[in-house]
Amino acid sequence: MKQLNVGFRLLRPIIHGLIIILIFSLTYKIRLVTDLIPGIQLHVPLINYRETMMYARITSFIFIGLGIIKSLYELHKPIQKYFQTFTKVWLYWLVTITFIAYFGQGFVFFFGISRFIIVVSAGFVFFGLFFFDQIRNYIESRIHKRSDHKIIIVGSDTLESYKAIEHIKNGFSFKTEFIRVKDLPDVELEKYFMVVAVGSFEKELLQHIFEKTRFSYTRFYHISEGFFLEDVVYSPEAINNIIALEYKNSTLDGWSLIWKRLFDIVGSLVLIVVSSPIMIAIAIAIKINSTGPIFFFQKRVGKGNKLFTFIKFRSMFTHLSTGGKYGGAEAEKLYAQLIASDANVRGHILPKIKDDPRVTKVGKFLRKTSLDELPQLFCVLWGTMSLVGPRPHLPNEVEKYELWQKRLLSINPGITGYAMVFGRDSLDFEEEAKLDLYYIQNWSIFMDIYILFATFGVVFKGK
Repeated sequence: MKQLNVGFRLLRPIIHGLIIILIFSLTYKIRLVTDLIPGIQLHVPLINYRETMMYARITSFIFIGLGIIKSLYELHKPIQKYFQTFTKVWLYWLVTITFIAYFGQGFVFFFGISRFIIVVSAGFVFFGLFFFDQIRNYIESRIHKRSDHKIIIVGSDTLESYKAIEHIKNGFSFKTEFIRVKDLPDVELEKYFMVVAVGSFEKELLQHIFEKTRFSYTRFYHISEGFFLEDVVYSPEAINNIIALEYKNSTLDGWSLIWKRLFDIVGSLVLIVVSSPIMIAIAIAIKINSTGPIFFFQKRVGKGNKLFTFIKFRSMFTHLSTGGKYGGAEAEKLYAQLIASDANVRGHILPKIKDDPRVTKVGKFLRKTSLDELPQLFCVLWGTMSLVGPRPHLPNEVEKYELWQKRLLSINPGITGYAMVFGRDSLDFEEEAKLDLYYIQNWSIFMDIYILFATFGVVFKGK
């Protein structure tokens, strides 16, 4: 159901573009009819179909671009807010395409673009796209009503809460249920499509609801004039004309997730191609230096607290590496001794062993330059990791997380990250977690680009 809904919405900008091109084509043919208005014989215009269609394609890309800039195609935009944004985008689009037609005449468009085509097409575009979106909304609402997805409203025991619930419960196209606060412990909130908390709640209770929904696709809204959570990402939304706050783990939502994923795919492919000679040389060096496999595989915890296979170049002697496939119980025993010794210079959740005797000569170089991380580019390509994100940790390390630290699991772990660049190995885990949470809550594609370039600088300096 979710995949169908997201896929349908992702097609929206493409369909918008096709509708715009179709409208311009039809308007062109209408303009060629000289007796369109009864009693008036219009002259045959000197317009070129090829130029008109080139103009149509340009205008369609402009509309889609403006829509993306103005967040028209957000995956979860309320209907009222969507049409307000749509009107603004259409007006900006109309001004832009008029400007292009006027200044492009005789330069880009030799025959010029008919003013009739521009005006009539613009009107048809507004009503045509409006009509398309109405049909889309109707189809979505029918799908929602037949789906198993439900919305649950959690109300506090106040008169204001009951009034608000009565007002908003008819504003949803999904099946809706209602519970009181006292029934909350017995309900599996993560199974619902949306949770709406109405009324004043204690901070601990709001935090409880948020923590129960943060790993699922459940959306969490809060309607209240009282206390709101302050240490999470939130955005105001209208639910049946009542303002609510939607609590989120991250700014990575909707189209932001798509842009980050596209950035990861393109970036990982480029880096794999560029670094392939280096990876081949490293593989040969590992084989010459010590016996054992080239790669080290391990289960790490990724997005949503799910395990994934983590890969890197082997930097330790095989018989001293932890894990059933490697050194086994003896390696685990040695690791425990090293953690308990003075060699552990960091301690806490993430120990760091100084002058680790388990590391090979080649491994020391790989770790110092971070070249042992290169195979993780394939994890990025597969979608289990990202180029930039929090450090991926072991299951036994994640078990020691405090409640607020578990928000690190709301996005894919990264090869590099905000904390890894600006703190490297000098930070304790609490400081590292705070830096990574700052990244999660303030993500932008430009931040990812900046961190990647900063990573190259840190690696080249040998820090």
